Amino acid sequence: MARKKEPWGKLVLVDFDDGIAWVTMNRPEKRNAMSPALNEEMRATVEALASDERCGVLVLTGAGDSFAAGMDLKEYFRETDGAPDTVILNVRRTAEEWQWRRLRDYPKATIAMVNGWCFGGAFTPVVACDLAIAANEATFALSEVNWGIIPAGNVTKATPRRSVTARRSTTR
Repeated sequence: MARKKEPWGKLVLVDFDDGIAWVTMNRPEKRNAMSPALNEEMRATVEALASDERCGVLVLTGAGDSFAAGMDLKEYFRETDGAPDTVILNVRRTAEEWQWRRLRDYPKATIAMVNGWCFGGAFTPVVACDLAIAANEATFALSEVNWGIIPAGNVTKATPRRSVTARRSTTR
């Protein structure tokens, strides 16, 4: 039986190694800021890996020197300003679907491997994972407070319920 085409490959990279699916958000030029396109590819990737026998553990990280700089302010917010409510709802739902619902209730172990910046909306997938490991150079910030916005939606409630372990990172 032929394997159907994987949904990752451009904004999301996946490598398999001994039962581990290394999932990398791949927008290093934007510090992996989560755009609607990245969110859609991540939603499809996370869904596909849930039933992929090559994946026993999902490890989520970011390409380059950042985990994720949160939501892409231009593509996620500004470019959807004035769009019909159905478009805005779909963009928000897609982000929330993979970042919170799917990872939080994932049928396999999930690990957030935080390298570099982890800002704003990037907290959501981190706290949804079973375990988060931060590199020494990881920097966490809820930058939304600068604009009077509640940080990362449900993150202010979910973050205190999780423990994040910082340790010296190793490159694979």
